[in-house]
Amino acid sequence: MTWWQAAPTILSALALMFIPGYLIARSCGSRGITAGALASPLTISVIALGAIAADLVGVTWSLWVLIVPVLLLSVGGLTVRLLWRHTHPTAHSARPAAQQHSVQRSIAFGSALALAAVLIGWRLIEIIISPDNVSQTYDAGFHLNALQFISDTGSASSLTLGGLTTNGADPYFYPAAWHGFVSLLTQLTQLTQLTQLTQLTQASIPVAVTASSLVISAVVWPIGCMFLCTRITGNRPIPLLVTGALSAAFGAFPYLMLDFGVLYPNLLSIALLPTSIGLAAMVLRLSADNHEKWAVSLLGFFGTLPGLALAHPSTLMALLALMLPMGAVALVRHWRHLHHTQSKAWRYLPSVASLIVYAVAVYLLWLRLRPGEAASDWKPFQTPAQAFGEVLTSAPQSRPIALMLTILVLAGILHVLQRKGGWWGLSLFVVTGYLFVVATAFPQDDYRALLTGVWYNDSFRLAALLPVTTIVIAVIGGSWLVTTFVSRIQSSATGAHRSGYRASLPAVAALVIAIAVITVGSQGKQMRETVTTAQESYELTEDSDFLSIDERALIERLPGQLPDDAVIAGNPWTGTLYAYALAGIPTLTPHVGSTGGDENLTILNRLHLAGSDPDICQLVETLNSYYVLDFGDTELHLGDHNYPGVEDLAIKPGFRLLDSEGDAALYEVTAC
Repeated sequence: MTWWQAAPTILSALALMFIPGYLIARSCGSRGITAGALASPLTISVIALGAIAADLVGVTWSLWVLIVPVLLLSVGGLTVRLLWRHTHPTAHSARPAAQQHSVQRSIAFGSALALAAVLIGWRLIEIIISPDNVSQTYDAGFHLNALQFISDTGSASSLTLGGLTTNGADPYFYPAAWHGFVSLLTQLTQLTQLTQLTQLTQASIPVAVTASSLVISAVVWPIGCMFLCTRITGNRPIPLLVTGALSAAFGAFPYLMLDFGVLYPNLLSIALLPTSIGLAAMVLRLSADNHEKWAVSLLGFFGTLPGLALAHPSTLMALLALMLPMGAVALVRHWRHLHHTQSKAWRYLPSVASLIVYAVAVYLLWLRLRPGEAASDWKPFQTPAQAFGEVLTSAPQSRPIALMLTILVLAGILHVLQRKGGWWGLSLFVVTGYLFVVATAFPQDDYRALLTGVWYNDSFRLAALLPVTTIVIAVIGGSWLVTTFVSRIQSSATGAHRSGYRASLPAVAALVIAIAVITVGSQGKQMRETVTTAQESYELTEDSDFLSIDERALIERLPGQLPDDAVIAGNPWTGTLYAYALAGIPTLTPHVGSTGGDENLTILNRLHLAGSDPDICQLVETLNSYYVLDFGDTELHLGDHNYPGVEDLAIKPGFRLLDSEGDAALYEVTAC
């Protein structure tokens, strides 16, 4: 499949991600970059909450579950605004016109977004290779199979998605915002292509996953970064352009989440995080660009939280942790104001009480919203000095040093220290950096478990959070250096220094050169190594460890050979689990991390004894598992899982070969 053939799906993903949320944001009074940044988080919140509500009331998951609440919220928001204007005619006054600056910002925003989208999109195309390729990693099978599970069950609820690995019985909570979005994308793509809506096509799930990855990484993430960074620098052309260039400069995000894991939910939640942080700054009145009404900012902030939490709860916890120093800065500013106005002592109490309540709430959630200790067994592997160096040089996980980012980060820190401004931005960098150092370099004790157990003590997940805050400091430093450079060029050309930014030909040329230097300088060895490493997870070859060309070809022929109600047995570590996502045929083990119940394990270990053990045939009939995929003994991560019931079937009685492609084979159980 070519990338041009995938273009309709990519455009559909773009529309699905932004149009619903943007309608809500604009209807409620948000505008400009704030409305653009709010669009995707609000869309995801509606999808995630709508999926839960639809399942609870028995409504089948479909595009209507998104469309109806979007229309209701948009009409409701617009109605409230009109009523408010009618009852408070003096509250709505025209803002001073700044048409020239508005045009400059719009051009800068569009240029920055285009630059980031091209750079990130190009890298992802290099990594994924073909739009219908699948990630051949530990968690990929679960996420892709979950999309087919949603199609079969008609539910995308976070309360039921865990039923994928329990055959629908006793489902457990699993954050399903990403899965809900991608499942709607498959429906929307089928509508736009006028295909039959009764069954997902073989390629629709992989292509929808690829399209969503592109939109989240190349559009949602840069917009969120531009929104967050301009909360500190102000909404000016130079910071926007610097942010656009730097949003594509980190190997740790978005690319790491598409390589390690693969962690699609974390990809979405972390891409949404900058917008939530920026809105928190506006609510706390820390923002340098705060033209929105406070009530609109507050509504927007709370509107992003459901999507953030149901994309992945650990990212919500990251937000709560980052808001602690932000709240402290806001508190100090508030106290200074009270001191200067000689306020009475009782005026200090509400703010102190609020901080205490918030800190206690965060602590309780911190203890509650975390995986079990058994799943959090990632061990430290370096010294604190090494970890600190990786944070400062944007080179986590032993990646090559990002020299351009390092220079700009150091410049940003220096600028904050000199100007005594942007402290809350620096505090964000310190918090995420400290968490990474703790996870990778501190002893494996209770303190480490308390702080980073929320992220499984996993250095990869915490490494992906670093760019969210590093980019803030890097943009401060980059904007300072670029502004200084452009101002000097403009002064030399005009013979007089002008306050503010008025574009002249020499200044524009200097700006273009500066952004080009930052862009080229940030796409160096780290990015090349990131692409090379990530490509290995998507390459489809004759000898791929997880899913080979022959195995995929055989899987794609399954719908024409097996009954509609068939269930396939097979060793999931050899790639047989992809049969569900790629062909719509359920497998006993849809995830390598779980073999399901004892019945499934009995089939995997004893199916070859069906001819001599009637209980095995009874179990086969109960599970309706009369077919086996045998993909040999090559396993993911060089694994060695012995399941004699579904291996080497060519030399075992009770099986009939139905189809084969190379060494991959499909057998029917004839012993029963």
